[in-house]
Amino acid sequence: MLLHKKKKVKKRLIIRNINKLFIGIIILLYFLSRMPPFFSQATNKTYIAEYGKIETAITTEGYIVRDEKVITSTSEGDVILLVNEGERVARGQKIATIHFNDLDDNITKDLEIINLRIENIKDKQLEEHLFQTDIQKINNEIETVTQQIQDLIKNGDYIKVGALKETLLILVEKKSIISGEKSLPGRNLEQLERQQQNLQEKVSASVKTIISEYPGAVALGRDGLEDLLTLSNLDYMTLQQFETIRNSLDNDKQQDDETNIRIIKNHQWSIITKLMQEDILGLEKERKIKIRQQGDNKEYNAIVRNVIQEDDDNCIVVLDLTEFMEEFYNKRSITFDVIIRSYEGVMIPNSAITEHEEQTGVFRLDVNGFARFVPIKAKGSNREYSIVYNGSFDEKVNNETQRINTINYYDEIVVDAEKINIGERIR
Repeated sequence: MLLHKKKKVKKRLIIRNINKLFIGIIILLYFLSRMPPFFSQATNKTYIAEYGKIETAITTEGYIVRDEKVITSTSEGDVILLVNEGERVARGQKIATIHFNDLDDNITKDLEIINLRIENIKDKQLEEHLFQTDIQKINNEIETVTQQIQDLIKNGDYIKVGALKETLLILVEKKSIISGEKSLPGRNLEQLERQQQNLQEKVSASVKTIISEYPGAVALGRDGLEDLLTLSNLDYMTLQQFETIRNSLDNDKQQDDETNIRIIKNHQWSIITKLMQEDILGLEKERKIKIRQQGDNKEYNAIVRNVIQEDDDNCIVVLDLTEFMEEFYNKRSITFDVIIRSYEGVMIPNSAITEHEEQTGVFRLDVNGFARFVPIKAKGSNREYSIVYNGSFDEKVNNETQRINTINYYDEIVVDAEKINIGERIR
């Protein structure tokens, strides 16, 4: 009986161990089935296709040329702008006053005080006009007393005439006080106005009013290059003149005294720069390009106005612009990027691009992680990346234009395309 029970327990343990072994084998087979994709993914990284931008650009230094006119230049006095710098003004508009140093500050203060006093007196006189009814009443009383005096004189009653004369004088004095003829303001106004005229003449002689001769934007200061750097003579600029301008600015010969006032006639302006011959490829005349000031992400549209070649090594490039640049009216030197070419779109690494059946493309992962070949068409490239079309592109096949489907934003593609085959499972 005991031996039978031992055999039964031993049989049960064997069956249990067989079941565990069977489950282990199934698990092992599952992991083995997943091993190739795991190793493939480890050796083949993927890339999410996103928006990008690549460009061909040259960094250079140039000089801003404006359509400007220096309308006043003086070494004495303080300039007070009546408008904000950079503000556009009309022709004939007052834009500034120049106050010369020979004017005593006390004169200006005295004039301000006298102006206030005259204003107060005139205000009081205006209020006194409100009492016209009282003045008319006094006039009636004066007329009555005058008639009484005349009647007494006719009758020879001279004793009463003296008393009425006193009354008449009081009425006349009262009228003078109310009307302002004998009041303190009335007595001071004429004197103050004479002083005002005298001081105003002194102030006018020491202040010069600046009138704009042209419509445009107002700017202060000058660098002495306004007559050399003009929009009309840029096409005749030489390399020697360019170097003269550079040396002039490098040696701090600028005359930036704020007593100089300029008018920038319009927002049309140019940049002149010197480039090496190998850098001007693609900068043909009348081509539209973009520029970007160093330290600023904003891009400005420009047109290549002229390319002046004097020798085999260097040339002068003239760029025309019409877009407003912050404070361009006060800048002369500018360091900027000349963006010769720029491409935007789906950006992918060049290592992801491969060839299949004479077709350029990439391996895109499908929903199951398998690599599928997808044709692409590049807009432009640099050493590391390419910008390709998104969604579809047109291609000529047997003289017919066909629409080819291609990758989209956020597609997952294989980075090392040469290391895998079509249909290979990556993950």
